[in-house]
Amino acid sequence: MLSKFDLNGLTLLLAAETHGDIKINAVDPGWVSSDMGGPFAPRAPEQTAESILWLATIGPEGPNGEFFRDGIRIDL
Repeated sequence: MLSKFDLNGLTLLLAAETHGDIKINAVDPGWVSSDMGGPFAPRAPEQTAESILWLATIGPEGPNGEFFRDGIRIDL
């Protein structure tokens, strides 16, 4: 999908532009049970929220310009 490609590129671009002063990372939420994902999606919103919270509080030594799901780095 072009939109995912664009988001991945934007993540890398912003990470390079901020030089690590601000951590820019992306989270793959997976298929989440929500209004958009529907009731049969296997993941609870809390699972995705944990990944987002982890990256939001990672600290200055944390990753930058990378992609994660459940705290695990995803290769592009």
